Amino acid sequence: LARPELLGQQIKMEKSARDLMLAVDISASMKASDMVDQDGNNRQRLHIVKAVVNNFIADREGDRIGLIVFGSKAYVQSPFTEDLDTVQQMLAQTQVGMAGPLTAIGDAIGLSIRSFQSSEVDQRLMILLSDGADTSSMMSPINAAEIAAEYGVTIHTVGVGDPDAEGNHKVDLPALKDLAGRTGGRLFFADDEAGLTAIYSEIEALNPRITETVSFQPRRPVGWVAFAAGMLAGLLSLLWYWLSSRRRGT
Repeated sequence: LARPELLGQQIKMEKSARDLMLAVDISASMKASDMVDQDGNNRQRLHIVKAVVNNFIADREGDRIGLIVFGSKAYVQSPFTEDLDTVQQMLAQTQVGMAGPLTAIGDAIGLSIRSFQSSEVDQRLMILLSDGADTSSMMSPINAAEIAAEYGVTIHTVGVGDPDAEGNHKVDLPALKDLAGRTGGRLFFADDEAGLTAIYSEIEALNPRITETVSFQPRRPVGWVAFAAGMLAGLLSLLWYWLSSRRRGT
């Protein structure tokens, strides 16, 4: 009735207090083969990006990672999860143009904000990678960035395109810098695999993972022992009564 319990040793666990959203541009311009890999060979932009981001995800053990891809429209490939293997698989399945040929940077930020609305952690970080200017968003990137700042989301932008290109294929570095600055983030630029890898390492150094300690003490109920003892005593009492009755012949 008192529900006695045996207490085990107290267990402490570290839990990540950071949610990290990765937004990757997969518009038609990401098909250009003008980025240099570690061996000095020109490779497709998205190929280099996927290789670097995949390694970045693999090193985020304990974080909750989300993945958004965007072209003409933005889509959530993976909601926030600690299952890093799944995020890597979803990234590996992305192909140039599967979200349309244009670039919707503002919509990607807006979709990220919606994902962060259910987040209960203090550190909310978005890394947005693009090689062009916004050409198809329903929401302007600047307005989206200001709303993100209100939700406590820091956005780091990574430009990988050609700043000297013409038209929509020119990466708009001033715009990326502006929207990052509105959230307390920074702009980065890379034109090869080594530079892109260094950028993601620097972003991690700027925003180290915050952890919170969660402790609990296992409890094992032992009330059944007292209950079993009481039942046994009752059965023994009945047996003793029955034997005594037989000896008296009653």
